[in-house]
Amino acid sequence: MLKTVFGSILLIAVVLSVGAAIAYKKYTMMTAEPPPNLEHPEVVGFDHPEPVTMRSSTTTVGTVLAPRSVQLRTEVVGAVSELGFAPGDKVTVGQLLLKLDTSVEEAQLAGAMALMKVATSTLKRTQEAANLRAISELELEQASALMKQAESDVLRLQAIIKKKTLKAPFDARAGLFEIQVGQYLPEGTQITMLQGLDDFVHIDFMMPQQAADELHVGDEVRLAVEPQPFLAKIIAVDSQADRATRNVMARARLDKPPASMQPNDSVRVELEYGTAVNAYTIPAAALRRSPMGAFVYLVEPDKEDQTKLRVRVQNVLPSKTIRQRVAILSGLTANQTVVSDGSFKLRENLWVVDANAEAPAKPNETEASKQ
Repeated sequence: MLKTVFGSILLIAVVLSVGAAIAYKKYTMMTAEPPPNLEHPEVVGFDHPEPVTMRSSTTTVGTVLAPRSVQLRTEVVGAVSELGFAPGDKVTVGQLLLKLDTSVEEAQLAGAMALMKVATSTLKRTQEAANLRAISELELEQASALMKQAESDVLRLQAIIKKKTLKAPFDARAGLFEIQVGQYLPEGTQITMLQGLDDFVHIDFMMPQQAADELHVGDEVRLAVEPQPFLAKIIAVDSQADRATRNVMARARLDKPPASMQPNDSVRVELEYGTAVNAYTIPAAALRRSPMGAFVYLVEPDKEDQTKLRVRVQNVLPSKTIRQRVAILSGLTANQTVVSDGSFKLRENLWVVDANAEAPAKPNETEASKQ
C-alpha cells in the first residue's frame, strides 16, 4: 500500500516538472527578441539608355501601282480571228494580241484603193487639161472632190481594221482572261489588264494633315517590306486634301522593287517628318505602365550602404519602338542605369544585383570563409 502511494506521488511530480519546463520554454520564446529580418537581393538585368536622334513619325498603308498599265478592251464588234498571247504571258511592244475578223473590211479596202487609184489618175489628167485651159474650173473641182472622197474611204476602212487589231502598246505582263478564237465580242468587251514591265513601281498613299505640311516632293519615305525595308522618294503630291479625312494623297517611286511586290499589293509606309529631337532608347521590357503613366526602375547606390544597389521609380515619356527598343523623350539621361529584365517583380527601394555580375556571397558563406 505504501509503495503504491509513493509511486503515485512520484508520477505526479514528474508530470508537474515536465509541464513547468514546457511553460518556461514558451515564456522564454515569447519574451525573446525576434531574429533580425534578413534581406535578399533580386537578381535582374541592367541596361543603359542609348542616345538617338528621331523625328515625329506615323504609319499609313500604300498601294503598289505599275508605272504603265492599260485595260485592254474591244472598240468595235466582231469575232476573234487571231489570238497572239496567253493568260499571264509577257508581251513586247507591237506584239499582236488579238485580231477580230476583218475580211469584209479588207475586201472593201481593196475596192476603195482601186477607186482611189482611178480618182488619182483622173485628177492628174484633169489638172493637165486645166493648165491648157481645155476644161472648166468646175470639172477640176469635181475631180479633186472625188479624189478626196476616195482617199477618205481608204482611211476609214484602214481605221476600222486597226481598231480590230489590238497590239501591245508597251512591254507588259498580261492578266488572266477567257477569250477563244471564233468568239463573238461586243463593243467594249473587257479582255485583260496589261501591267508594264519596268524597273520601278509607284506607291500611292494618304498622308495625315500634320505630315503633309512637312513632307514634300523629293523627300524619302520608308516601306516596311520583309526581309528588309526600302526607301522610296516622293514624286508627286495631290493638289487638295480629301474632304472627309483631310488626308493628302501622295505618290512615291521605288526603284528596283522586290519580285514579290505586285501591282495592287498593299505596303506599310512609314513617314518621318518635323524637326529632329534627341531621345534615349531602352529595352522594351524595361518600360512599365500603370494608371499614373509609364515608368522605369532606375538603379542607384543605397544611401546607407554604398555597396548595395536599390531601385527607384522614374516616370518617363515614351515614344515609338525602334527595333525592340523604346524611345524615351524625357525622364532619362545617358549616365543612368535601368532594370531591363525582371522589372515586373520589383518595387520601390528594393535591393537588386546585376544578373551578369558575380553573385554576392551569403552571410553563412562569409562566416565560413573567415574561419
